[in-house]
Amino acid sequence: MSGFVNPNQPNLPDFLDFLSTSVQIPSVALPDDSPFPGYALAQAIELVLQPPSPWTRSPPSGGILYTLAVYNCATHILFVITPDQEGQTYFATMRGPAPGGFNLNAPSSGIVVSSSDNGSAATLAQPTWGAGLTVTQLGFFKTPWGREYLGFIQSYGPSIVGLT
Repeated sequence: MSGFVNPNQPNLPDFLDFLSTSVQIPSVALPDDSPFPGYALAQAIELVLQPPSPWTRSPPSGGILYTLAVYNCATHILFVITPDQEGQTYFATMRGPAPGGFNLNAPSSGIVVSSSDNGSAATLAQPTWGAGLTVTQLGFFKTPWGREYLGFIQSYGPSIVGLT
């Protein structure tokens, strides 16, 4: 990252910097005038709970950990909602199955807890620690940014979210 202008408060210019430098979404796939980063950021700000004090020991705006939680959540949402530009397939590929994508279009009813040695079978289950996960939270496990976001909210504690 080239450095956030305001690391203690999620904002669109810093999120765009996060997308270009950390996530490295090609500019042809996500042009500067795309409204979708703003949509994803707004949704993430509504979704990510402010951490309880004194968890952050930071300004009332939430601090850098909150900001990074929002940006990771927003990045996951961006991959779910953003249509491709004319002649591009970046987001469709990323939503598609592995090896090129995150398989975002497949339903999530649990977390893979075992698979066969040849990869032809997998067992989905809701582990004890994940008993409070919603369908939306299960979807976040599919991208690295969603998993990072879940890691942030899990550290808030079980009294804040259903993750322990």
